[in-house]
Amino acid sequence: MVNVTITGGSGFIARALAARLAEFPDRYRVRRVSLRGEEWKRAGFAGADCVVHTAGIAHVKGDPAMAPLYDRVNRGLALEAAQRARADGAGQFIFLSSAIVYGDAPPAGTRNIIGADTPVAPSGAYGRSKLDAEEGLRAMAGEDFRVAVVRPPMVYGRGCKGNYVTLAKLARTLPVFPRFENRRSVLYVENLAECLRLLIDARAQGTFWPQDGEILSTSELVRRVAAAHGRRIALLRCLNPAVRLLGRRGLARRAFGDVAYDPALSLRPDGYRRFDVGEAIRRTEAE
Repeated sequence: MVNVTITGGSGFIARALAARLAEFPDRYRVRRVSLRGEEWKRAGFAGADCVVHTAGIAHVKGDPAMAPLYDRVNRGLALEAAQRARADGAGQFIFLSSAIVYGDAPPAGTRNIIGADTPVAPSGAYGRSKLDAEEGLRAMAGEDFRVAVVRPPMVYGRGCKGNYVTLAKLARTLPVFPRFENRRSVLYVENLAECLRLLIDARAQGTFWPQDGEILSTSELVRRVAAAHGRRIALLRCLNPAVRLLGRRGLARRAFGDVAYDPALSLRPDGYRRFDVGEAIRRTEAE
């Protein structure tokens, strides 16, 4: 029996992981905890074999005034939780980082495939807070305290928030959309949950870059979401000049800029892709 404590227990990823582990009641004992306030410090992580740290601020805002909050929550709270987990005897700490440590999406039309040699280069306080947490956690790691860092791309699934929700709304309402050939890695939340489960089983340490088995363009993602609702959306190349013009900054840049992992980065752990992209989108969009 593996005792797993999940921080950020009410969050989107935490719920998915808890649900997946609950499918194996003879293998895992799961505890979900909130790290809001001070109450969690009284119980700590006593008895935990593994702490999966999903707590944190999940979505990026460009307001510079957010920088102290990002640092306090995404870095400071992660390190405080890890220190307590190590002191309480947990042998593994899994940290949910983000592809944002490589920086924002480049302007639309600029190829950006993240590979093993791509340097981290966070462009804002959010990405810096995640990278600073990674570095602090690696400094704490040892044979008796194994640290795994997971850098997912955009995570989607029923109940998600963020960019996927915006694109899905467009897919359900617009008659036309640009046919623009960018590349975006995505990750279905149930595939991420399985990835985390396999990392727990392996007592894994190191850095991991999970993604779904296909790298889609934003246009193809929108088309498939529309199809899941029985809609046909026309994808038009004649809209591409507007995408290139508007895609230098802001929402259009985030939507149509490349953020894609080299598939070779994403092979570990073996077997976490329970659902292909088509099925994952259908499950996400099911009424």
